[in-house]
Amino acid sequence: MIELDKLPLVGNEELVARVIFPPKMIRNGHILPAAFVLRPSINEEYLSVLRISTPTFNADVKNIIYGRKRSFYGFAVLYTDEIHGIRLTDGTNTMQCSIRVVGADHVKSHAGIFIILNGQPVTGSMSFEQLPNGATQRFLLLAMRFRLTELADKGLVAF
Repeated sequence: MIELDKLPLVGNEELVARVIFPPKMIRNGHILPAAFVLRPSINEEYLSVLRISTPTFNADVKNIIYGRKRSFYGFAVLYTDEIHGIRLTDGTNTMQCSIRVVGADHVKSHAGIFIILNGQPVTGSMSFEQLPNGATQRFLLLAMRFRLTELADKGLVAF
């Protein structure tokens, strides 16, 4: 498991991009909440994004596109300060996002959106049934996906 506190925070002045693949992540020119699901099959700890301000951004996007055996739609530009500013609560539980630099030798611009629930990262292995406080936490996780979807849809760049 990644030690979140040891990863550098991506600054609020930066832009990040989430690579979008159809048909799962896009329909009729709009991003779907599926673009922001942590994959349980690999116990995903964060949602991968690329830092646009990094000099390797264009090369990294091309490597991701050509390294996959599926269609590529484009990417969604997201404002880091908007993502860091998301804070959802039901009075007992609090969910927020943190964008951190995640080191990757082959993708220099790589970063991750971590979804934090009550101070602890949510991972892909946490199915809805495994969230400790049940329905209210499931609701917050769904609301987080929809909020990220709304932000991403504003910055969709199709190729």
